[in-house]
Amino acid sequence: MNQCKRIFIIGHSGAGKGVLAQGVAEKLGWQFIDMDFSLAPSIGRDMAEIIGKQGEDSFIHCLSEILSYQIQKDNIVVTTDDSIVCHEKNRQILSSEFTVYLKVSTTVQLERMSRNRPLLPAPDYKAFLDKLHHERDDLYDQVACFSVNSDDNDLEKHVLEVAKAIGK
Repeated sequence: MNQCKRIFIIGHSGAGKGVLAQGVAEKLGWQFIDMDFSLAPSIGRDMAEIIGKQGEDSFIHCLSEILSYQIQKDNIVVTTDDSIVCHEKNRQILSSEFTVYLKVSTTVQLERMSRNRPLLPAPDYKAFLDKLHHERDDLYDQVACFSVNSDDNDLEKHVLEVAKAIGK
């Protein structure tokens, strides 16, 4: 990526995508854009259970439209919804951009989520989050050109790693 003009941060809720994106945007003097809705992980149910199948299809279409709009901009760092990789069109777009997969273990993810936002009652949040990891980790890996593990909470190091990866 010689002339990186956009950075997309993907990963699970609780990975710290927003904090990393804001740090990278500040370091580069770029605009930060938040596309992370984190609906399903906050509630502990699949999107189709929350808004129905038609609602899920509409939501995915909406994410694709927003993503397509963002790739027309320069000098932006964008956080994405954790479900962004669930649609082939979005994976194709992200694969052609500088996309960072911010990894997080289920244990750290659960701890951060419960600390940062109230979680609605769910039968077993850990099992739900493990299921999302099983469904999405490989998809995140497929589209990302760079990965960072956020379990160590070293934001400054991660910001510098991303900046270095794009040659800044």
